[in-house]
Order: sequence, then C-alpha cells, then structure tokens
Amino acid sequence: MLRELFDYRIDGNLVRLKSGMGPNNKAGDLVGDLNKKKLGSRNARYVTTRINGQHYCVHKLIYMWHTGVMPDELDHINRDTLDNRIENLRVANKSQNACNRTVFANNTSGVKGVSWNARNKKWFVYVDVNKKRNNIGYFDDIDLAELVAIEAREKLHGVYANHV
Repeated sequence: MLRELFDYRIDGNLVRLKSGMGPNNKAGDLVGDLNKKKLGSRNARYVTTRINGQHYCVHKLIYMWHTGVMPDELDHINRDTLDNRIENLRVANKSQNACNRTVFANNTSGVKGVSWNARNKKWFVYVDVNKKRNNIGYFDDIDLAELVAIEAREKLHGVYANHV
C-alpha cells in the first residue's frame, strides 16, 4: 500500500503520488509534519504523518517502503532524526538506540562515560548497557580515561557505539 501512496526520494523524503488523502494533500507534496515529542528530558524531532487516521513516523514508513517490515524501533545512525535516508536507518532495540546517544548535557568532564570521582580524586570510566552500569575503572589522566571509555564502548556497544 505504501508504494501506491508514496514515492521515496534519495534525500530521505516521501512524496505523495495521489491527491485527496486530506484537504491540503496534493500529488507531489512532501509527506509529513515536524512533530516534537517529549522524550525524557530532551526534545526529539521526528517527521510524522497520518494514514487512514493513524499516526506514523515517516522514518518507519521509509524503512517499511524499502523492506516490507514495520520495525518497533529504528536508530538514526548519524543521530539526526530528520535525516530519513534509508542508509541512515537501522533496526535497533531501545538499548542499542541508547548506545548511539550523544554525551549528556549535564556531563562535566566533556567526555562520554567519564566523570570525576572526588573521593578517589580520579577519573571514573563507566559504560551503560541494557540499563546496567558497567564500572570500568579509575584513572589519573583524563586522556587515558577517554581512550579506555572508547575501547569499552566499542566492545560493549559494537556498531552502535558513539563516542561524542
């Protein structure tokens, strides 16, 4: 049905093939509106649309348009939720998707997975997987701590590892 309604463009957009699916929908129009959802403490931006009264995220429709499968969750590889090119989308579970997050805004070290431990007066390295904290160790030097954190993420997060 998707291929009857929409055409995929290499820039990651869907284009309407038919007019009349709504008062303002014409053949040739781009599909979707920007929807800002509150996810935790940050705003995530997704392009959404309605088909037969049901809301859909356009990136999931694009994945389905290409594969025939509607995934429960997708990861935007480059972390840009508006970049819906098929090569930027991959199936992921919630934990894998979380591995691809950027450093949190409240991080004071500036390094993902590294924090200062005042009691030990050392840099502490940790990596979270499946909502479980993996304590890697304490280091005198932040540069060494960063290298250890990168290595641990590569090992524990695999292709979903993100170091920024």
